[in-house]
Amino acid sequence: MSGRARVRAAVALIGGVFGLSVVAMPATPAFAATTFNPVADSYVDASSPSTNYGTKLYVRADASPVRRAYLRFVVSGVGSADSALLKFYAESSSSGGIEVRGVSNNGWGETTISYNNAPAVGAVVAATGGIAAGSWVTVDVSDLVTGNGTYSIALTTPDDTAVKLTSREGSNKPQIIVPAPPSPSPFLVSKVGSSYRAVSQTTGLTYNGTLKFVVETAVHDMEAYGGGRVNFTAGTFDFGAEYFKFHDLRDVEFAGAGMNLTIIQNNSSAAADTEPFNFTGADGVTVRDLTVAAGGPVRNTSDALDFDNGNNVLVERVKVTASRGRGIVFDGKNDAWHSLGNTVRNCVITGVPGDGIELLASSENTITGCTITNVAFHGIQINKASPIADQPNKKSSDNVITGNVIDQAGQDGINVASGDRNQITNNMITNSSDDTSGRDGIRITSSNSITCNDNVVSGNTATDNQIPKTQKYGLNIASSLCNRTVVGSGNNFNGNLVANIHDLGTGTIYL
Repeated sequence: MSGRARVRAAVALIGGVFGLSVVAMPATPAFAATTFNPVADSYVDASSPSTNYGTKLYVRADASPVRRAYLRFVVSGVGSADSALLKFYAESSSSGGIEVRGVSNNGWGETTISYNNAPAVGAVVAATGGIAAGSWVTVDVSDLVTGNGTYSIALTTPDDTAVKLTSREGSNKPQIIVPAPPSPSPFLVSKVGSSYRAVSQTTGLTYNGTLKFVVETAVHDMEAYGGGRVNFTAGTFDFGAEYFKFHDLRDVEFAGAGMNLTIIQNNSSAAADTEPFNFTGADGVTVRDLTVAAGGPVRNTSDALDFDNGNNVLVERVKVTASRGRGIVFDGKNDAWHSLGNTVRNCVITGVPGDGIELLASSENTITGCTITNVAFHGIQINKASPIADQPNKKSSDNVITGNVIDQAGQDGINVASGDRNQITNNMITNSSDDTSGRDGIRITSSNSITCNDNVVSGNTATDNQIPKTQKYGLNIASSLCNRTVVGSGNNFNGNLVANIHDLGTGTIYL
């Protein structure tokens, strides 16, 4: 692929905190890159239009009042180039991030430029998205920097809060790197003594420090190239009280050495979400072949794997052995969240104090081949949003729950609350209602007077083989607001505490 192909901008968290270190180890580098610092930089401010800021240790960008940063680089000794990266150090955070614009006039002076005499800037050619304080930010500028020459670049922001970036007078000088280095994917993460190490298998770039630091830094590096893979060796990876936190992550895979070989664990009593895998915005993310153990006192919304606004996610061959809340959750209830098209397959979840898996305002998902045992709430719950959510009463619909084994769920084995067109097929459910009396193998119900329509239940076994029995019904259609439920062939609901089927639904179709 051409090096001029646009890569997504990303935040590379290369921090100097807690004694963390970054080591470049390209023993046999596959590229020869040259780094250039600015020969001049400054910023201009519409609120002080005649003032020059060329000797400051920082530059600023702001939407109101308008502030623009100007950087000039002289690139030499590289000939023509088909790729280039701009790196700068963010001293403050910004939800809108930084926009990169070309400047055709190189005649401005570092100690004379002001808002009144600053050259015009061009259209946005690249943007970073949100950036974090205390981080390096990397953005593709291949469309601006094409080889030897002098280049002026302007940095702006859509935010009306000023963003502060280190200038060439500071210790973390801006850089242009020509050509852009190759993607560092995959990274291999291992434990080294009491610390952790992530090593790029393509460039040799190495990060040492806490588990959180090395993995998050590796991931953000790969984001600049459209994604990549993090491989964990066999062993136990312990966060302590920390956890991974990712925002708007795309096309990144987290792969262990095997479900029973790689264990990722933490333990926290914080009154906050402390999921080891904590995503707010995930698209095309994969987590596979590892165990997650999230320890600490029970907290209903602190889970093991939490995908807020998760879309097209794959969770495969993942075991959850501990959680403060649910095992796995996909959540689409907040403003502008979707949570669509996810797959969980061949998972193992045991002993969690909440639901094994919850689909919350989340549709068009598949859960298949999972074994869920001894959970305190539902084995699998398909649930609508609450009436006070950003998207009130948003349904979970068109999900496929098939081929799962659920034993000793504390409440229902499978619970559908006000969802439509969900398919519950070929599941084996035994001994539900283990902690809460009066619950069922499969329950289709209404919540907050919201209908549940056209769900399909076929080919399932839902029975109780305990003495005494606890599972009240094999199938309970528990509300007249559940319309046209299809009870297909091949179900076995014998052997439950009260009866095979309890049907309060409207227009139930028996095949």
